[in-house]
Amino acid sequence: MTSEFLVHPITRFAPDPDASLRSFVEALGRTGGQPRRLASALALWDAMIARDRVIFCSVAGAPVPLGFGPAIASLVERGQIDVLDITGAQLTHDMLEIIGSKHYQGQVNADDAELVKHDVNRFWDTFGDEADYRRVEPMIFEFAAALPDRPLTTREYIYRMGRYFSKIGSQRGILTAAAARRTPVYCPAIGDSVLGMDLGFFRAEHGKRIVFDVVQDVLEMSAIVLLAEELGLRTATTIFGGGAPRNHIQQSQIGSYMFVTKSKGHAEAVRFSIEPAETGGLSGSTISEGISWKKFDPHVESAEVFLDSNLSLALASSLVQARDVRRCFDYRHEDDGSLSVLYAGAAYNLSDKYHF
Repeated sequence: MTSEFLVHPITRFAPDPDASLRSFVEALGRTGGQPRRLASALALWDAMIARDRVIFCSVAGAPVPLGFGPAIASLVERGQIDVLDITGAQLTHDMLEIIGSKHYQGQVNADDAELVKHDVNRFWDTFGDEADYRRVEPMIFEFAAALPDRPLTTREYIYRMGRYFSKIGSQRGILTAAAARRTPVYCPAIGDSVLGMDLGFFRAEHGKRIVFDVVQDVLEMSAIVLLAEELGLRTATTIFGGGAPRNHIQQSQIGSYMFVTKSKGHAEAVRFSIEPAETGGLSGSTISEGISWKKFDPHVESAEVFLDSNLSLALASSLVQARDVRRCFDYRHEDDGSLSVLYAGAAYNLSDKYHF
């Protein structure tokens, strides 16, 4: 008698030097272990797009100096995500690359005491020039001087910065891609970066206070979730690494209580991480654990891959299907700092609609 468990036989992987990247990953999907999980994760992301999910994406780690900034920009440009949450450090490196600065292949065993003498920064096996930070400071100062004299969300600040660097930059980047597509980008720990330090320097030098309203960020993200569900849509997540960005997009579902309602939890989740769950921290926690926090639907469809997030970014940006922008949320960043969602011919100002 054939067991109900013995249904899908493993297809032994047959190396093919002429295989395309797509056929290679499809072949992995017929095997087992993490290779199969990788194929499942990319297939689930495709399904999220086909289901018109509003997709929140978080990115941590150091992908930009390691060369993967264009992969993140591509996720925005091709409509594969609707909201981006990222660290201030990666926005800093992205800004440097937009103005033409480079990162360099280095060595893990480099003498760091010698590197510091030459103003060379090290990101594991990658080098950066300390002078690039000084080169961009006058640009940051000029940009910051023209900002409105009121608190800003990190989303508004990043959008305005993207527009500014679109005019003066020479290279494509995350900031410029997001500004062009009007995709909201949030940065929950913006002070924990050179980006934040430059604003400190600007205040010390020129006396102008740039103040971030991070509470408004929290309200906006939860309002996007609520609006999506009111419009008959569902939200989903794609997670690269962990850290503050991951929690920021997950808690967007919990936040519905602030509007005296209860959201459903993200319907799907794709996660790429090499953090172990056993530490008890959020970075390594499973999607299943997030159900207990009401971050995910109790019946969430998930795919978790124990794989380097930079490699995962390269694969996902290359293989996940693009989406017709007319099927995505569009946004309007209003002059008063609020955010409007444009969908199916209607405009919804989140602050007006949800009274915050």
